[in-house]
Amino acid sequence: MAEQIPVDQGRLVLIAPADPAMGDNPSITQPQRVRWKLKSFQATLITSVTVADRVPELTITVNALEVLRITASQGTAASLTFIYGWMAGERALAVTGQTSRVTALPRNYLVNNQSIIAITTVDIDPADQWQNIRLVVEEWIEPLA
Repeated sequence: MAEQIPVDQGRLVLIAPADPAMGDNPSITQPQRVRWKLKSFQATLITSVTVADRVPELTITVNALEVLRITASQGTAASLTFIYGWMAGERALAVTGQTSRVTALPRNYLVNNQSIIAITTVDIDPADQWQNIRLVVEEWIEPLA
């Protein structure tokens, strides 16, 4: 069936889930019967006053098996707000004094049914907050067999 779906003719979809509870990481579960090509994942991390370097990692799991892990280009210290972005085909970018970090995603990365796309944050504090989560994908509905 996969060969019947034309390349680059899916529809662009913006997914904006609710912010997770403080101290939790964001995650998005792909619906059944759709195929996604990842375009970007973006979220804002607000860190608490607790001293630690938080290091976000974008993870993709399928059936509880991790298939991809991409560590952000730079971590975040205490009492700061940073926007993290993983962008298809972009190069890693972390500029001193800026409030955003960009990390590359593989180009044309296809995600199968019911994958979980999440951020795992090393040294996350219970008072840290992820917000403004945005996932952009190109989406196709899988045809019936």
